[in-house]
Amino acid sequence: MQFICEIVPSSFLTPLRRAIAQELANLGYVQIEIAKILGVSQPVVSSYLKDPKGSSSSITSRGAFEELVSGLVMRIKSESTSPINLMEVICQECQQFRTAGPLCDVHRKKTSIDFPPDCNICFPSPELTEVFNQRLQTTRELFEAAQKLIQTGEKFGVIIPEIGCQFVSLAENGQKASDVAGFPGRIIKVKGKGKIVALPEFQQGPTLAQILIYFKTHGSPYRSIISLRNTKEIQKSIISEKVVIQTEEADRNWKKTLESMPPGKFKDFDVIADAGGHGFEAILYLFGRTPSEITDYLISKIQ
Repeated sequence: MQFICEIVPSSFLTPLRRAIAQELANLGYVQIEIAKILGVSQPVVSSYLKDPKGSSSSITSRGAFEELVSGLVMRIKSESTSPINLMEVICQECQQFRTAGPLCDVHRKKTSIDFPPDCNICFPSPELTEVFNQRLQTTRELFEAAQKLIQTGEKFGVIIPEIGCQFVSLAENGQKASDVAGFPGRIIKVKGKGKIVALPEFQQGPTLAQILIYFKTHGSPYRSIISLRNTKEIQKSIISEKVVIQTEEADRNWKKTLESMPPGKFKDFDVIADAGGHGFEAILYLFGRTPSEITDYLISKIQ
């Protein structure tokens, strides 16, 4: 069984890079420049130029392929686009080539599977497109909210736990832990200020994801949580008006704790204050409907 994703590198991306390299060389670009633009090594570019046609392909002879190469070279030459823009254009064109296009034809010929004439495996369904959009929106909201906190400098830094700050959010209509996005490596503290070490992605922060999903399935309106230092000063300034779950000691089994509580109460709680203990830092978990709601509330308290 050979997936069309296995066809794309050899039948589309490599011929595309080869054709672009040849066009740029004709315009006077040196190999090291071409390598940087294409994201390959200089020896790879050299191999492209020594064998400009490469292996014959039914795709490279298409007018649409030639137009794509010309358009990309024009963008590169005019310096009117960024590497991200180029990647976006290429990915969109690849989708066009895959959905009832020439890559579809190559895939049919290279596999022994008898695909039906109306095969739509590569067509993004409306449902899947909606999921993708929701996930992108979730990571965007989370990053922007975290950035606002980072910009407060030491005011946010002072409430970041020593183990780092977890900030997670459930995608719209999300139902399970894999629908929760967070920051890999957490938000850490460097010289008294917060620092994002990696962009948000899904399936991060398993403990908070577990808590968030449990609350959500029991009526809570919240889909975001952030972890903060749990001190008397912070509780007094930040959560004095919030409804709090207070643990007696460091919670090592959240599932057991949550299951022991009356299900109807989850919609009323805004904060979990974990008392911590020997070897465990005291942590405060603040809920919000969105990441920006949490950020705006925190900023109003720490400014």
